[in-house]
Amino acid sequence: MIRNIVIDFGGVLVQLDKSASISAYRDLGMEGVAALINDYRSDGIFNELERGEIDIHEFCNRARQMTGIDAPDEAIEDAWQRLLVGVPQKKLDMLAALRRKYRVYLLSNTNAFHWEYSVKEYFKDTSLYFDRLYLSYELGMSKPDRRIFEHLIADTGISVEETLLLDDSADNCRMARELGFHVWHIAENEDWTQRFNDEKCMNDV
Repeated sequence: MIRNIVIDFGGVLVQLDKSASISAYRDLGMEGVAALINDYRSDGIFNELERGEIDIHEFCNRARQMTGIDAPDEAIEDAWQRLLVGVPQKKLDMLAALRRKYRVYLLSNTNAFHWEYSVKEYFKDTSLYFDRLYLSYELGMSKPDRRIFEHLIADTGISVEETLLLDDSADNCRMARELGFHVWHIAENEDWTQRFNDEKCMNDV
């Protein structure tokens, strides 16, 4: 029986538009930064930002050093902010409904800049939707590193046999399966809320 839901943020809850962010960096002349934005993962300075190794101000400095483009912080930040499109209300409603039946945990590779914006614009009060938050920039590690999953397991005391993970990254899903989680690999633009409306689907997890 599933008792716990572990859910990803980017691509699963918040809708993303990588092309908008890439285009914004290219418009600034920062092609080298645009090239680092890949499907389902981030490289270089994006990865350092997600692990909390640098803050958004250092990120902007590094972007300028990489490209030789003297763009202001505000423009560099805005280009990265373009990635986030929003969280559909039906997903928020589903999260609230799930919390009445399951323990719900957020496990996300994200950065302070995006997360603070998302709390303000999309969630308002995260306690309405999640029992606990596990954010890469606060933990200093990111998926698919085995350690971040093990940290969540140890901190919550959950049994992986009773836990379902929703994630859009094949690598993250693979690691979770190795550890014994039940896994839903969420496809791009999939309306995964419909899966929870299908009782047989949950029974077959």
